Amino acid sequence: MSKHIRSTGKTTDGEKETNLFVKKEIPFEKITVLDSKVMFRKELFVYIDLAKVVTHLQDTAKVPDEDRFKIAKAYPESSEDILIFENLAKKGFKTYGKFDILPLKYIELAIKELGKFHGLSFVIEQRMPEFYENKIKTQKSPFNFNDDWKGLMEKIFLYTANLLGGETKRRIEDYLPIAIKKYPMYDNDQTSVRCCLSHVDYHFANILVKENDGEPVEVITIDYQLLDYGCPLRDLLFFIYSATSKDFRREHMEHLKDLYFETITRYLKYFDMDIEDVYPRKEFEKVYKEWKDYGLIRTLYTSIFLFPPDSGLDVSKLSLSELPYEPSPEVQERVRGWIDEFSEDGYL
Repeated sequence: MSKHIRSTGKTTDGEKETNLFVKKEIPFEKITVLDSKVMFRKELFVYIDLAKVVTHLQDTAKVPDEDRFKIAKAYPESSEDILIFENLAKKGFKTYGKFDILPLKYIELAIKELGKFHGLSFVIEQRMPEFYENKIKTQKSPFNFNDDWKGLMEKIFLYTANLLGGETKRRIEDYLPIAIKKYPMYDNDQTSVRCCLSHVDYHFANILVKENDGEPVEVITIDYQLLDYGCPLRDLLFFIYSATSKDFRREHMEHLKDLYFETITRYLKYFDMDIEDVYPRKEFEKVYKEWKDYGLIRTLYTSIFLFPPDSGLDVSKLSLSELPYEPSPEVQERVRGWIDEFSEDGYL
């Protein structure tokens, strides 16, 4: 649950107004895939503990403002029960709508911010190894991939199979048990690929944007409740597939992939670090190709949350497998694009 609060009072400099955004934990009654208390603690870690580390490292390296990774200001009165933030809406930040056509500039800004976030993890690993071992590498996936999660996967994949029909239907049905087995392995893998601190919920609703004359000029990331230590490609793939159409990806995918890697490369230079020493391009490209179907699995099964009905989803009282899945025509079009692309690429 979240709430906006405005308070005014007199100071030695005159009357002052403070605009706050307050976020409280919403306990789940029937959802056992995630623990709301664990999720809340992850956010508290980012906004209170990690934010101080990020500020210190970037100040020490004299990273210019335009190249800094930014974390929303949280007040020290925040606790495991309540998070208190500055109200970014009062600074001109907003989110785009679920069916808005997202500008290329916004996509680029979001990918640059993601590159800086992952780059920071590599910096912490080198500059603050004890903090990295104790606070970063210990961030486990909060997901419990139980029967309720499998029920949601089956509901969405089989709906999609019936929607598309024909040979595609058979291929989706055949792929379902593979996806159910493969996805938890992706999310829990901390050994076979290069890992770092990952957002895991990096999509348009969690990336606020500020515009100037209708043009995106700045973004800031929020909602770190699924944070973990794992493969950074998950964030990149999930963001691109959840935010773009098939035609957009066909035109811009290589550019966006390059932009992400180039951003990390540039960011690390402020700390006198070489990307090839921490995340070689050859390894990045290999994992990108091998893990690309993560984008399909994750985006398809979370489409129920990315594009919820206008009436909303009551996740506080229903289990995952009980959630209704009736995608609108706009969502069905996105789904067709995901399935077509992954069929063409040989993943389905």
